[in-house]
Amino acid sequence: MMKEKDRNKWLELSLSESLIQSDLTALYRYKSDPFELMTLDKEELANIIGKKAFSLGRAVFDYGKELKAIEKGATRLVFLEDEEYPALLKEINDPPLFLRVMGEIPRPSERMIAVVGTRRASAYGKRVCEYFSAAFCEMGFAVVSGLARGIDTKAHETAIKSGGKTVAVIGAGPDVIYPPENERLARDIAEHGAVVSEYPMGTPPAKMNFPWRNRIISGMSCAVFVAEAPQRSGTLITASYAAEQGRDVWAAPGCIFENNYKGCHALIKDGAKLVECKEDIAGELSFEGFEQTEKTSQVRVPEKPFSDEEEKIYAVIGWHPVSLDTIKREAALDISKIFRVLTNLQINGFIDNSAGGKFVRKK
Repeated sequence: MMKEKDRNKWLELSLSESLIQSDLTALYRYKSDPFELMTLDKEELANIIGKKAFSLGRAVFDYGKELKAIEKGATRLVFLEDEEYPALLKEINDPPLFLRVMGEIPRPSERMIAVVGTRRASAYGKRVCEYFSAAFCEMGFAVVSGLARGIDTKAHETAIKSGGKTVAVIGAGPDVIYPPENERLARDIAEHGAVVSEYPMGTPPAKMNFPWRNRIISGMSCAVFVAEAPQRSGTLITASYAAEQGRDVWAAPGCIFENNYKGCHALIKDGAKLVECKEDIAGELSFEGFEQTEKTSQVRVPEKPFSDEEEKIYAVIGWHPVSLDTIKREAALDISKIFRVLTNLQINGFIDNSAGGKFVRKK
């Protein structure tokens, strides 16, 4: 077990402007005593971390303020050697030496699956995310995502709603929640899992932080599921890390005419497995305590007590927004009946009125 003074020294070193967490891990694996490490010359230190020049330099963050912020923010440091540190994350090439954690990281027996996707999620993408996130929780997996808008948010919310566990890996300090509207969600996640960051307290959500944190999302997961992603998406960075780390990559298919699914289709072309239901992936995963369910379940809307008119109009409205003109043409009903049915479907939460006056399914 690492001594308290050593943990504090590593924390202090992590605040240097010239070191990132993966550098710290390389230094730790070379010499676990940080005080002995400080006796080495600059050239030897540079060779250890693979840099041409090296200097500890000045601290970007104040060490005293960091300690106070950690205590105030109910945050713990979970080091590489600690039992709580995710076992799979230790195996990647550049794991962080320690994580700042709010909440409790799931135990090693509670394997994790990453659920990721676009911030601009469609109704279809959210439904796919909801279905698979719930299915993963049902199978005993914790859901890992990045707390971003869109698919990430839906993945965390669904895991909590399903009574499962979830982990948010963020690209800022653990006390800086981004986007700000997810602050309440972050607190809920900490109660049903953990909010995790490798960045010092108070670190703002800089754009460059997010691609780098994606290696942790995939690294602590046994697989990565992409619910919805356009061709140019940060989600594909997570999938790329997953492939490098030897993780399974799964992707949901979508409409070939919609840009929001071109990233998923590109992943499938490159070897990711196309998944349509939980049975597509259940047979590929096994660990102690995991039991594959026999019940077959597809991504579909359950039977509902619709009237004939409601059924006809609901059948026209899909996961992609459709116009009123399309509904009139396909349903072949009187406009007054259409308006009445649309109102009922909206009130009961089955459809939504999207931008441009179009209608789309909600469930």
